[in-house]
Amino acid sequence: MIDTAAAYPVGGYICGVPDQPREQAQVVIPQAWLVPNLTLDAVRSLQQSDTRCELERGNLCVSGVEVLIARSWIGDEFWPRIEEAIKAGYPAEKTYTFMRAYAERRRGNRTA
Repeated sequence: MIDTAAAYPVGGYICGVPDQPREQAQVVIPQAWLVPNLTLDAVRSLQQSDTRCELERGNLCVSGVEVLIARSWIGDEFWPRIEEAIKAGYPAEKTYTFMRAYAERRRGNRTA
């Protein structure tokens, strides 16, 4: 039998605080979709300062409150499917040249 009195003292409460204070949008683009010779510096140059960019096993992973993906990084045949690369968050807008994904918390801030 577990002694719950020791784990939860009388009058106390437990509050879980997430490790990250806000949700992140995450886009993972497969290596086959990327143009040759794409550099992390080119990806980072378009991102906000708190955005993380990694090339992991050839796949490009970009995560942050707001993530910007340029069409020039993606092969032409894959641009119509770029929304499939979003793993968390949701696409707020896609134009001919860019896709911008926002963190989940921005959903409540959008106007209808």
